Amino acid sequence: MSSFWKQLAPSLMILLCGFVCAQAQDEKPSLILKGDRPLVVDEVTESSDGYWYKRGNVTTFIDRERVVRVEYPKPPAAAEAPEPLEGKGKWQLADAQKVQDFFIAKFKKPLPLTAFGQSDLHTRWGLDHRNGMDVGLHPDSVEGRALIEFLRNESIPFLAFRGPVPGVATGPHIHIGNRSPRVSGR
Repeated sequence: MSSFWKQLAPSLMILLCGFVCAQAQDEKPSLILKGDRPLVVDEVTESSDGYWYKRGNVTTFIDRERVVRVEYPKPPAAAEAPEPLEGKGKWQLADAQKVQDFFIAKFKKPLPLTAFGQSDLHTRWGLDHRNGMDVGLHPDSVEGRALIEFLRNESIPFLAFRGPVPGVATGPHIHIGNRSPRVSGR
């Protein structure tokens, strides 16, 4: 090997490693913190008081006031998919236990339900949500992608929202069940 290549080889390795590391970071969620740079994490879960995030094998809690937003990577298929994502199939609210059992088996915690059947918000918006349930997961999160894959494999209808839609969704979540029809007179 010539001396030119011997000198260039370490630089090429550093450049290649830097590219691979940067690419891996792009595939992970980031917590955007107030007055600080983004915090790239392996996983993030929202709770009522803040966020639990995991880096390596360490799980840490951060107060809601410190977080501006959470940014999730968009999987390649998500960039092409229309908003919202939709799955088709047969569903009745009595089938909810099947979804809850999957989630507990996969993630060792309960499904983060935000609405089970009709809620006051759905009533105010004139939506018949009696046969639907909402799960407080971002569809691009690790848990959200796993849930959507399960719903598709089981032919369970769903709608996945990446953000708010006026009069339809207050924020990111996965609606399980058929579309909620508008109640007449609204």
